[in-house]
Amino acid sequence: MALALTTALPACLASDGSREAAVPASVARGARLFDGTEPLAGTLSGHSTPLPVVATRCIQCHSGPGKSTNAASDFAPPLDRRQLREARARRGGPPIAYEQASFCRTLHTGVDPAHIVLPRAMPRFDADDAQCAALWDYLTQGPAE
Repeated sequence: MALALTTALPACLASDGSREAAVPASVARGARLFDGTEPLAGTLSGHSTPLPVVATRCIQCHSGPGKSTNAASDFAPPLDRRQLREARARRGGPPIAYEQASFCRTLHTGVDPAHIVLPRAMPRFDADDAQCAALWDYLTQGPAE
């Protein structure tokens, strides 16, 4: 019993000895997609040439969950559970709330659930279903703030 406990204990501790909560794989992947560690292909509306990877990092323009407001959020809204899941008026349209399917559709098409077209500066992403789900999981993790 003592051997099993001592071999399991290191898996629960971070390298500095503090306790570390387990992060689901999809949330971890979503964080990598959001910060650009894992590339996400995209183009600008009306163009067929793929954008450079540095231009498709979500963090370039948006702050994410648990992040303090930064200069990026002056350019584009923060993306977190509250911003996505609560019904709010956006871009002059009626109040909308995102679900995973509408979020993914918006990433692909640049059109939100109220049929309002996002600005051209927002890339249209070639995200597959797993990438979309991972981004959604990351952005909507935890309780609404």
